[in-house]
Amino acid sequence: MTGRLSNVMRLRRIVVAVAALWAGAVLAACSPGPRTAVPDACPPRWGGEGIGGWVPAAVDVDGADESLVPGSPVRALICAYPGVNMDPGGEPLGGSRTLTDQAAAMARDLASLPVTTGEGDHVCTLMGGPMTNYLVRFGYADGSALWVGSAEEVNSCVVTTNGTVRTRSYVGEALTAAYREGTWRT
Repeated sequence: MTGRLSNVMRLRRIVVAVAALWAGAVLAACSPGPRTAVPDACPPRWGGEGIGGWVPAAVDVDGADESLVPGSPVRALICAYPGVNMDPGGEPLGGSRTLTDQAAAMARDLASLPVTTGEGDHVCTLMGGPMTNYLVRFGYADGSALWVGSAEEVNSCVVTTNGTVRTRSYVGEALTAAYREGTWRT
């Protein structure tokens, strides 16, 4: 009888172990895939070839295919890359500023801009002068984040993008003010 009880106990342990493994497999199959890590610091150099229109990481936030900045981020890290518009690309980081109490308003205003997934034709004047490329990393309470790339440029000929959608609406002066003063103005 003791041997039979021992076998029943072993069988129960095996059944419990199999059930635990099965439950873990089901949970793993149902959970979303790993999020693409969005760096939480400014890249040391502007990685785009142009004025605005570049982000360092793919978007992994719901709604980013319909809006530049969906949802309600709690923080905005602004990275500035000053240079000249006659030879854009590769500018070193000039500085950064973090906005917390202004991040939601900034996101709301950028989210209201008309967006497209297409390239679109545009004509720009060719005045040479200073420009500053900007990256803004919007951080959300759940730990997710997305980048928005834009610029301030003398011709106001800039693409603003989150890597999925883009707009030609010019926000360069507002980004510069937010970076310099820590205040977002529409």
